[in-house]
Amino acid sequence: RRLLAFARKQPLKPQVIDANTLVGNLTGLLSRTLGQHIEVGFTGAAYVWPVYIDAANLESAITNLAVNARDAMPGGGRLMIETRNEVLDSDYARDNPGAVPGEYVAVIVSDTGSGMPPEMLNRIFEPFFTTKEAGKGTGLGLSMVFGFVKQSGGHIRAYSEVGHGTTMRLYLPRAKHATARETAAEAVVRDEACKNERVLVVEDNDAIRQLDRKSTRL
Repeated sequence: RRLLAFARKQPLKPQVIDANTLVGNLTGLLSRTLGQHIEVGFTGAAYVWPVYIDAANLESAITNLAVNARDAMPGGGRLMIETRNEVLDSDYARDNPGAVPGEYVAVIVSDTGSGMPPEMLNRIFEPFFTTKEAGKGTGLGLSMVFGFVKQSGGHIRAYSEVGHGTTMRLYLPRAKHATARETAAEAVVRDEACKNERVLVVEDNDAIRQLDRKSTRL
């Protein structure tokens, strides 16, 4: 199954999902299972675009990254998961082979672990390559994550420095067929964010100006 995932041939059941809800629920589970020595945090954007993806495989991918992060922090540390909307432009695509310009939801998994040197970082998505001791890793975990993200039309990028931890960025393509309910939800969030804003009404007709002021309050 993992080899099929790496080869991008596994059967997927994509659906329109809210990444904040999925990641938020998963973060609660991870905080109870990774161990008390690992502090788990989640920061979700106020609104993220819906994504069309296989929810079970996305949960598996994030869990895989979290377990790797835990193994890189044997003495304890912090695991942070973040979601945000991002637009990858043509400049980014030119500098990152395999990336396609477009709108994405980024799921960012960061740890404060031991980190990796560049020569190791360049090989982490290769099948059967592992940084773990013999018998403690198959070398298929990250290759499975890589294959799933690519099969879903997304992009993955890894950053790491020895002694400064590792950050994995999963770019999941925005769903092109968001429902009216999801579009309305985005408008509600926008309205909530603007509740404390001040609007300047300019109108020389006193009656119209009063009407505009009442409409603005609504």
